[in-house]
Amino acid sequence: MAIQNNLLIIWLIASILVYAFLIRHFLFSLSVTKAENIQNNYTEVLFQSDRESFIVVDKETKEIIDFNQHTVLLFELPVEINLTGIYISQLMMRYLVSDSVNLELLMNDIPDNWHGEATLCTHNKRAFNASINSTTYLKDDKKYQVLSIRDISEFKKTETELNYYKDKLEKTSLVKTRFLSSMSHELRTPLNGIIGSANLILAEQNLPEKVKTEIGLQLYSSEHMLSIINDILDFSKIESGKMELNKQSFNLMEALHFLINSIESQFRKNKIELKYNFDPKLTDILILSDVVKLRQILYNLLSNALKFTIDGNVIINVVLENTDTENITVSFNVKDTGIGIKKEKQAEIFEDFAQVHSEELIRRFGGTGLGLTISEKLVNLFGGKIKVESEYGNGANFYFTLTFKKAVTEIKLEEQPEENVHYTAPADIRGVRILVVEDNDINAAILIKFLQKWGIRIKEASHGVHALDLMKYHKFDLIMMDLEMPEMNGYTAAKIIRESNTEIPIIAFTATLLENMDALITENGFNDYILKPFRPVELKKKIEKFIQYRKIEYV
Repeated sequence: MAIQNNLLIIWLIASILVYAFLIRHFLFSLSVTKAENIQNNYTEVLFQSDRESFIVVDKETKEIIDFNQHTVLLFELPVEINLTGIYISQLMMRYLVSDSVNLELLMNDIPDNWHGEATLCTHNKRAFNASINSTTYLKDDKKYQVLSIRDISEFKKTETELNYYKDKLEKTSLVKTRFLSSMSHELRTPLNGIIGSANLILAEQNLPEKVKTEIGLQLYSSEHMLSIINDILDFSKIESGKMELNKQSFNLMEALHFLINSIESQFRKNKIELKYNFDPKLTDILILSDVVKLRQILYNLLSNALKFTIDGNVIINVVLENTDTENITVSFNVKDTGIGIKKEKQAEIFEDFAQVHSEELIRRFGGTGLGLTISEKLVNLFGGKIKVESEYGNGANFYFTLTFKKAVTEIKLEEQPEENVHYTAPADIRGVRILVVEDNDINAAILIKFLQKWGIRIKEASHGVHALDLMKYHKFDLIMMDLEMPEMNGYTAAKIIRESNTEIPIIAFTATLLENMDALITENGFNDYILKPFRPVELKKKIEKFIQYRKIEYV
């Protein structure tokens, strides 16, 4: 009896444990189911509330098995239309515009994990641009594809407008560049006649002082106009982002002395003292940078200081601030005792075409207001920042600091020619034969007179075709050729000459200063170029550079 009671107790305990396990498993399953339902509901809410159209496709049957509410809104579907059960190709056939991009791909088999664009239309025939993404996932060993479709019509419209204005801006910039190039050519051409004839007169021996003075004034005014033209062209290149540093190795101290030699005479004429302090530690240092643009910055600052200094002096200081094995940091400052700048105007001093002085002073001192603007932008191009300190009535101080890469080898700078020298050529170019190809009679006459003064033999052509004809019957040591001419321009003529003669030097003689002039000239078969108006000494040096004296008779 006791044994039966014990067995009964054991059975009751076991039953209680089994029931407890079953109840616990049921409650756990219930909680999992509830969690899954919550998760599914949450996913469904996200699926239905998203601002993109979602279409779920069975990859095996190609049938649509689900879609969200935004699909109905996007395609403007009637309430009674149900996409479930139809093939995705049927949907595309119905709503793809006939000339849509990716038409064939979307009509046949949309790849997994694909992104592209298409032009779709709504149920009401309203076309719109769409971005389509394809992703896939596996569930219960079945593969499904989810297509997300977004209306990007506004984005495409904005993109089209931006491209339109971008093209318009580029065309405007091109028109401006062409205009400035044309303006440069048209202004330089008569200036070449004025400056050239003035230099011819000044080259005469025993010229009366009164005549020298009058011609000197004419030459000064013409070169002042030329500097304004150059400022406008430089400003245009900087604004268009086409100004780049042309780096070469040079001795900084030599470049600074070259600058002083080139501007010192202007200070003497105005009876203003030019002082300079160049750090002796710079004497043997070579740097890798753009010597022309660096000199242009300092030249502009010195010229500006001279213009606004009625009495006193202008000082330029250049100091070595820091150096290591690779770099050198140098500070520059130009200080004058001129009229100064009012504090409230100092923020405007570097603005385009800014004139910060009174109308009376502007009329008195003149200028375009571009010199400081160009200097500031060039300093920025070098990686520095120019600043000004000034007290009205007590002068101004412009200063900036630049860091340069050190260089190993040096390119020697040309010596600055003296003013009013007599242009008598040495025997090394006497008898040299030059073909002058120039359609402008005044430019041709000025150039030929200088060449004849130097004992050079000349043949003249008015355009490229004429030049090619002359080359059939005559031998030349050098060709000087304008770029813009009737019948055949200089570019075409040079290319034709190069087809049969790669040796003869060809120098472009042009009033048009173009972007990347050096590269453009070389690509078209020229060896070098000289700009109109030209300095006689520079012209002679160009000829000497390419001519080896040969005494050859005309044939």
